[in-house]
Amino acid sequence: MAEPAGVNTEKEQDKKKLGIIVGHESSAQGAPSPWLGTHEYPWNSDLAQIMMAVETPLECRVFFRDGVGIRKAYAASDAWGSDVTVELHFNYSDNENATGTGILYYPGSKRGREFAALLYREINGVLGLGEWPRGRGGIATPFEASGQARRGQTSLAAGRAPATLLEPFFGTNESNCAVVGARKSDYAAAIIRAAERMLL
Repeated sequence: MAEPAGVNTEKEQDKKKLGIIVGHESSAQGAPSPWLGTHEYPWNSDLAQIMMAVETPLECRVFFRDGVGIRKAYAASDAWGSDVTVELHFNYSDNENATGTGILYYPGSKRGREFAALLYREINGVLGLGEWPRGRGGIATPFEASGQARRGQTSLAAGRAPATLLEPFFGTNESNCAVVGARKSDYAAAIIRAAERMLL
């Protein structure tokens, strides 16, 4: 949750900042996972709190889209001064064998692509699910990932900071869910490590 307003010390103001945006809303919770017994929104809301407990020299803050939508959530992130952002999701497919980790970035954003590559490297090192979509090294623009430029692109274009949208596993794949269920804290730490490598 956003922290109360206060007076920042110079040291705090110098910290690099990671904005964590939870995908979807409580009233529209995103894709379901029969294997996790939940939807994207509650699963990633919990993930965000795990991330906040990771010890890091970065300053981190969680932003929700509830009641404000995508653009205002990113506007709040911009106002706080995020240096990079991650938006938390998981993937869904009618094919129960669909698998892999994919990180989306805005087309033409060199810094976004760089951050996406670091995220994929750290996350795949923990989950070991391989790349999605195949043949792109685990990173893709929305169109490269799905053939639909609109899928995720609104989020990726909404803020000033280099932005990424995380699709770390398929909630419809039983083995993917078994892996991430056992390694959720490790996954959270992997995201933080990637942000540290990007910013420090």
